[in-house]
Amino acid sequence: MDKYSPQEFGAKNIAFIDQMMVERFHAISVDKNDEKIARVMEDPFLPSSDTICGVYCIYRKSVLDVLNGNIAFFSSYEFEAACSSDKLITEEYVEDVLDFATVVIIASEDKKYMSHYFIGGNSKKLNCILNVCSGVTKIANKKILVIPLSVLKKTLVSLKTWII
Repeated sequence: MDKYSPQEFGAKNIAFIDQMMVERFHAISVDKNDEKIARVMEDPFLPSSDTICGVYCIYRKSVLDVLNGNIAFFSSYEFEAACSSDKLITEEYVEDVLDFATVVIIASEDKKYMSHYFIGGNSKKLNCILNVCSGVTKIANKKILVIPLSVLKKTLVSLKTWII
């Protein structure tokens, strides 16, 4: 059984999360005041506007399949094949994919570490990943950790491979 130190479960900074969203999840970063996402930004469950550090649109079917569990890993042949057939868009067309895309909003009270997030769409794995990024030791101390330890360990291993 692997042993993990508390430092490995520490909170990730906003730059790490931004890099993960853009490079691993191929998300499009969108300005929070952009009119194309105004409908999404009206959700009452969003973090307060002054704490929002990033708005991301994950639209690639291959990435959504991994995050929804339809494809097991980013490093799999199945993902590579699906990824090669994905249609790519730019920020100017983000409004066209909002019906099926997952919108992620990252917020920070101190502008250094993520304090909360919002996922507009269904993605169990993404929720687990962002829980890990928010600092498991901090969450565990508050006793609000709701993901099983086995899922947490798998997520941590995945995060380590994404850093490389």
